[in-house]
Amino acid sequence: MFKRIASLALLFAASVITAAGAAELRPAVTVTGDTVTLGDLFDNAGDAAVTVANAPAPGARGEISVSRISLAARRNGVEWRNDAGLTHVVVARNGTQVPDMDVAAAIASAIEAQSSALPSSSQLQVDFENGMAGIQVADGAEPTVKVEQLAFNQRSGAFTAILRAPANDMLSPLRRMTGRAYPVTDVPVLVRDMQPGEIVHQQDIDWVRLPSNRVSQNIVTSLEHLVGMSPRRPARAGEPMRIAEMQPPILVEKGAQVDVTLISGSLTLTARGRALENGAVGDVVNVVNTRSNRTIQGVVEGPNMVRIDAPGAARAANFAAQARNS
Repeated sequence: MFKRIASLALLFAASVITAAGAAELRPAVTVTGDTVTLGDLFDNAGDAAVTVANAPAPGARGEISVSRISLAARRNGVEWRNDAGLTHVVVARNGTQVPDMDVAAAIASAIEAQSSALPSSSQLQVDFENGMAGIQVADGAEPTVKVEQLAFNQRSGAFTAILRAPANDMLSPLRRMTGRAYPVTDVPVLVRDMQPGEIVHQQDIDWVRLPSNRVSQNIVTSLEHLVGMSPRRPARAGEPMRIAEMQPPILVEKGAQVDVTLISGSLTLTARGRALENGAVGDVVNVVNTRSNRTIQGVVEGPNMVRIDAPGAARAANFAAQARNS
C-alpha cells in the first residue's frame, strides 16, 4: 500500500513538473519582422526560431489557426496544452506611419497628371473612405508611398489607388486605397465679427478651404480685397466675404469739417469746408464753404483731407479766397 501511494505521488510530481515546464501559447502577439515564429507564439518555447507563418503587413493584424500552430509545435518538439481552448492567435505587426498628408499628396499628384481639366487656381482635396490612410511601413524603412495604379472619376471625384510603400521597394506589398478627390480653394475670412467703419488688418484674417464649386467670382479670395478695407454692413467671423461687401474705409464723413487743398501747378491753397457726403480714399465728394454756401468737388486723400486739382482751379481758388475772407 505504501509503495502504491509513493508511486502515485511521484507520478503527480512528474506531471506537475511537466506542466510547469510546458510551453504556453499566447492568445495575441505583436511582431516586428516579416515572419511569425514559434518563439513569438509561445512562452517557454526554448530556442524556437521556426517560422510558422508570414507576418501581416506593417500596422496590420491577422490570425493564425491553432491547428497550424500545433502542427509546427509538434514537429519541432514544443510541448504544450491548449487548456484555454484557443482556436486562433491574433498577430499584429509594428510599423512606422506614412503621414496621411504624404499619401494624399501622392494621390493628388497622380490625379492632376491624368486630369488636365481641373481648375488651375485650385488644389485637390483628398478624402479617404475610412477617414485616414493608415499606411505603415516596416520599422526602419523609409515612410514613403508611390501610386502604381489609379482610377479616377472626374464627375464624382471617386478614386481607387493602388499604392506601394515604401515607394522604392519593389518587394513591398501593394495597398488599395479608395476615397474622393475634388478641387478646393483657400478663402480668407474674418476671425471676429466686424462692424462698418472698422478696418481689416492682417491679424483679423484666417483661411478656410472650400470646394471650388462653392466659390463664385464675387467671393474674396485674395488679401488685396480685404486688408485695409472696411465692411459695408456687419460682417460675421468665419464666413466668406463678397467683394461688393467690402469698401475702402470712410475717411471723410458727411457733415465733418475737412481741410481742402487746391493744387494748380506750383500754386497750393488751403481752406476749411464741410463734407456733404461720406468718402473713402479716391472718392469724389462735395464740400461746401459754410460761410459762402458755395460747393465744390474734391478727391478724398486722407482723414478729413480733400484735394482739388485743375481744371477746377478757378472755382477752387474762388472757394479758397472766400474761405480766407470769411
